[in-house]
Amino acid sequence: MSLPAGLDSYEFKRTLAPSHDVPRLWHLKVELAGEGIPVLEPGGKPPFTPVSLPALFGKDGPVEIEIGCGKGNFLVEYAEKHPDRPLLGVEWEPGIAFLASGRLAKRPHLPHVRVLLGDCFYFFRDWMADASVSVFHMYFPDPWPKKRHQKNRLMGPLFMEQVRRLAVPGAPFHWGTDHADYNAEARALFAETPWLEMVDADAEPTEGIMTNFEKKYRKLGKPIYRCVLKIRK
Repeated sequence: MSLPAGLDSYEFKRTLAPSHDVPRLWHLKVELAGEGIPVLEPGGKPPFTPVSLPALFGKDGPVEIEIGCGKGNFLVEYAEKHPDRPLLGVEWEPGIAFLASGRLAKRPHLPHVRVLLGDCFYFFRDWMADASVSVFHMYFPDPWPKKRHQKNRLMGPLFMEQVRRLAVPGAPFHWGTDHADYNAEARALFAETPWLEMVDADAEPTEGIMTNFEKKYRKLGKPIYRCVLKIRK
């Protein structure tokens, strides 16, 4: 997409609200004007509007976040083991986010879990307060394997600075992928980030729970790359 005439940069206006149709699903979406045209954010960058965690979960934080929760396999199984922890799965593909939230809707005994449909970076930057996250889980993110698409990878310095801001002191960051190139890129970023400490460079699945992708890849004999880091403040 080309820049609108006369602007050096721009951002779209986004809104955050619960779904009217699907329980425990929230939407972070771009506002649209007539004919589906995205609305530009006045001033170029949106105001910082931290979400109320009690409004989101019915209880205060900090919260654990799974970045890219997919169909919710890890999210649901992990929630079963931790009924006292507010958990949020963020997913940017609508169909998959609806599947994850649909699984939660069938489990009323897991009222402490939510799914957010939207872009994780903007949600972190514009809607999450400092020191509001106790644990980060990031398993098998889209590697955007084609070279021309790799700029779309979420993992990078700007994203990790938001992770640092959101983390409580000492918060773990769990990383996992099957993609060797993306893993090498992420490990290089971790190594050059002074506030990250490697705790386990060859980690097992978190509490033995595998995502759908990991189950599939292990059956195919593909190598899996996992690690756990600690976020120093």
